[in-house]
Amino acid sequence: MTTPIPGPPGWPIIGNLRDVDINDTVRCFGDLAKTYGPIYKLHLGGDDRIFISSQELVNEVCTRKEFVKIPIGSLKQLQHVTPKGLFTAPHGLKEWGEAHRTLTPAFGPLAVQDMFPEMLDVASQAVLRWARAGENNKINVAEDFTRLTLDTIALCAMDTRFNSFYKDDLDPFIEAMLTILKEAQVRSSRPAFVTPFMRDANQKFEDAIAYARKVAGDVIAKRRANASGTQKKDLVDAMVNRTDPVTGKKLSDDVIIDNMITFLIAGHETTSGLLSFLFYLLMTHPGAYSKLQQEVDTVVGKGPIKVEHLGKLSYVKASLREALRLHPPAAVWGVTPLLNDDKDSDEHIVLANKYAIRQNQTVLVLTTTLHRDPAAFGDDGEEFKPERMLDDSFQALPKNCWKVGRGFNGDLQTKSANVLKPFGNGARACIGSDFALQEAILATAILFQKFDFRLADPDYKLVIRQTLTLKPHGLFMYAKLRDGIDSISLQSDIFNTGLNSVSNTAGTVLNTLTSSNESRPMSLFYGSNTETSKGLAERFAVSASSRGFRCIIKTLDNAIDHIPTEHPVVFFVASYEEHPDNGMKFIEWLQCSPGLNLEGVKYSVFGCGNRDWTHTYQVTPILVDTLLQDRGAAAFAARGATDVSRGDILGDFESWQSEQFWPGISQLFGETIVSNEPDYLSLLDQKPENESSNGLQVEVVQVTKMTAATDRPKYHMEIKLSKGVTYNVGDYLEVYPQNSQEDLRRLLQVFKVRDKEDADPVIMAIFIRLELNQPATANQIRKLSEICASVKDKALLTDLADQVSNSSQKGVPTVLQLLVAHPTIAISPNQLVSLLPSIRSRPYSISSSPAWSPTRCTLTWSLMDRPALTDARYKDEPPVVGLASGFLARLAPGDRFKASIRPGKDRFRPPQDLSSVPMIMLCIGAGIAPFRGFIQHRAEAIRRDPSASLAPAVLYVGCRSAQETLYAGELAEWEQKGAVKVHWVFSRPATTQGENGVAAAQGYVQDQVWTDRADVVPLWDEGARVYVCGSRALSQGVRDVVKRIYGDVARSRCGPKDEEAVDEWWLDVIRERYAVDVF
Repeated sequence: MTTPIPGPPGWPIIGNLRDVDINDTVRCFGDLAKTYGPIYKLHLGGDDRIFISSQELVNEVCTRKEFVKIPIGSLKQLQHVTPKGLFTAPHGLKEWGEAHRTLTPAFGPLAVQDMFPEMLDVASQAVLRWARAGENNKINVAEDFTRLTLDTIALCAMDTRFNSFYKDDLDPFIEAMLTILKEAQVRSSRPAFVTPFMRDANQKFEDAIAYARKVAGDVIAKRRANASGTQKKDLVDAMVNRTDPVTGKKLSDDVIIDNMITFLIAGHETTSGLLSFLFYLLMTHPGAYSKLQQEVDTVVGKGPIKVEHLGKLSYVKASLREALRLHPPAAVWGVTPLLNDDKDSDEHIVLANKYAIRQNQTVLVLTTTLHRDPAAFGDDGEEFKPERMLDDSFQALPKNCWKVGRGFNGDLQTKSANVLKPFGNGARACIGSDFALQEAILATAILFQKFDFRLADPDYKLVIRQTLTLKPHGLFMYAKLRDGIDSISLQSDIFNTGLNSVSNTAGTVLNTLTSSNESRPMSLFYGSNTETSKGLAERFAVSASSRGFRCIIKTLDNAIDHIPTEHPVVFFVASYEEHPDNGMKFIEWLQCSPGLNLEGVKYSVFGCGNRDWTHTYQVTPILVDTLLQDRGAAAFAARGATDVSRGDILGDFESWQSEQFWPGISQLFGETIVSNEPDYLSLLDQKPENESSNGLQVEVVQVTKMTAATDRPKYHMEIKLSKGVTYNVGDYLEVYPQNSQEDLRRLLQVFKVRDKEDADPVIMAIFIRLELNQPATANQIRKLSEICASVKDKALLTDLADQVSNSSQKGVPTVLQLLVAHPTIAISPNQLVSLLPSIRSRPYSISSSPAWSPTRCTLTWSLMDRPALTDARYKDEPPVVGLASGFLARLAPGDRFKASIRPGKDRFRPPQDLSSVPMIMLCIGAGIAPFRGFIQHRAEAIRRDPSASLAPAVLYVGCRSAQETLYAGELAEWEQKGAVKVHWVFSRPATTQGENGVAAAQGYVQDQVWTDRADVVPLWDEGARVYVCGSRALSQGVRDVVKRIYGDVARSRCGPKDEEAVDEWWLDVIRERYAVDVF
């Protein structure tokens, strides 16, 4: 007893034609599967077609010997082009068997490995074309990958060069193939009786076929004409000279031409689609993008890619597999049960023990729907997750759930062989699968080694073009050479023809100023959350280059297992509340690796810290220094240190270099290391901070000035994120600021340039890439005095430098202000570069929750103004504001700027369980930013489920007066809904009533916590987490009060605690239940 196969009812004559969108059949078939289930039927072309899409049914079809492959749709129409090709020949054709047996060895694993040099040749052409076109050149992704894959198959299999990357237009052969594929698709989508009437289309089709066959014939003729010469053992050689091992016959010319075209079509069409979809998926999934590029950096490094690298690129391979899963090139393929030789037989087969399928009835496998079957891929089958395709997970997949041909992953041919069919099934599996895999891995690896990619249109929505295969339509991207790579030396670098390349396995290479092959290498590792240490490392690299050193800059974590012994190493390490995020793994490695021996490592350490953090000042630099020595490394220079609270970071840094570091280096090398007066222009050739590869364009929706105060006014900004960008509550928005147009005007004034169009490129690079509004350091002022032509001005500058050095001068002018005020300072653009720091990004706490809007976020900040210039000589200078806060304040709705999402610390987020873990939040001023997001998150939870019962949340907000309350009305509304209890504290109140009549206490936040300790202690006893956001004074004040409360409670509960016991308790608290974010 069988069960009828479901499906939509048909119409007389046309059947189910109206149920199918002929322009998008793949999507249409998938939608029908959602409606009718994993098996359904449509009456099309005068017969019932069966569609299946579940792993269970596909596995049965693929494992039962009664089912054989049949050409369908566009593939069937291609029988007019290549009737005896491996791709299109009908089942049982003897010429197919002869060709299959003859040609399979030409694509065996060893043969494919021997094709690596040709593959690299063509891939390098793509690299050079994109590099020379520049980073603003729009790349048509599908077109250029078609160039790449066609040229690769032509060169590797047929020793023929189409040189597609040297032409602006596509090669005529590609144009002919596109015509053929398009017409085949059109013919497959309309009734056959219409075709004879389409005369123009038919003529173009025939002309394209004739051209394609002529090209194939010319290749064969050329090979035969050179029969006496050295024969390359490729596909053409196999077709022309080999004999079928079964029949002993050579292939006929018709079969050779059919298969020549087959390989030129199939050998490029599927792989170009795969690469196009992969790059789209990676550009829209930054996490996977980063992992893939990191793997390429680690395995290949910066040197030439080699065939032995390919097998080690497991994440690249997994990403390709996952791209094939989501977007298989053959979205639908057909089989039919063949039970006897009578094609009109009424005999049938039963599928899944209940569905009857007649002999020769077409069964279509919906690959795109199969690849999303929750039974095989879980509930996240729609998501791009390469991790599911790493080898262990890949081997565990159910049989035949991933149907893209046997051999795609050539190293897995045993227990999971039925799974691995990315390019066909059974005897009809693609013989070029190993070739395709090697080509795709190589192309992906070399392109990600050399470039950073981004979508030309950040809002691009994937559109799929359907011909013989599927490809993205209208997909364009930009390719920007990665740091340390230039288009001039690229070809030598690719082929390793003698140009030295700096090894860089996992980081940014700074091309320093000395490019001579005689320069000495030096490794710089930095650990920093605010990028101060990174900026010092970059600045140091410039100084080192003038002394003949070539510097390689990486993060601390990238030093794990890679600390060199053959050249000096410098560690730039910051410590504030805790170890830097990008150095935690490195420190753990130093602490916990048994038997780690670093003998032979020659190093020095420079530490950044802040004495306001008394318990952690320089802790991490000292720890790194100690651990390195304990592991056998030798310091050639004493550790340097700077206290950022003093404001003379560069002065401390330069003093350490001149007094400790360079003398130590000189002793290490046994010679005096001196500066060669570098040309600083090459520093400006480096990528500026606001061109981070992780950056995205965001759009300002609204900007509101929330306070009327002239001293540090507060602002609120609503921002529209780029499509596909997400964030979590507690994350940061990393802002890449720019100098103001007023800064540019004054900079041009210094160099006596009337208009920016007339300016030296170095001047414009200074404006774009260097900070112009930081207070000058004593060292900078002294250098300006040295090149000052006026004796009077020189004396004034020297006096100012002394005052700054003694910390007696408040309101220090910037370097730019000094240059404007003292035009007798004879400075060149290159000299100014040497004085100024690079613009760095600034993180701002996101003050919203994605539960409010996943596509928008908000910022809350204070406009940071510098102390007024007290020196009468500079009374006419305009006030200076913070670079980033001023940049944000100048923006208007509709403006776009570069930013990126930076994950917040896990500890500084709301508890995952909002119902049972109380929250105590304490802030001052703009420190309310993250807590607004926290509370909004809770308010949204209540809005979505009014019956929800949340654990208590208490917010203490400190500000100077009632006029400076932020979000008071909004907080009052949330308080009424039960999302928070707000305590306002005014330090200088004229009244105790704030905005909207809110009640306020007088004093400071920490004082109010002490006053409310009877309310706070029960929350703590219930497991509350404490969050502090604000100044260091607030953090220290809260710390002291919390310790004081603990001592008071402990005294009443279990007796007095001495100071040491309280400190031990505090150390436990800050590790588990206390989080601080200080600005």
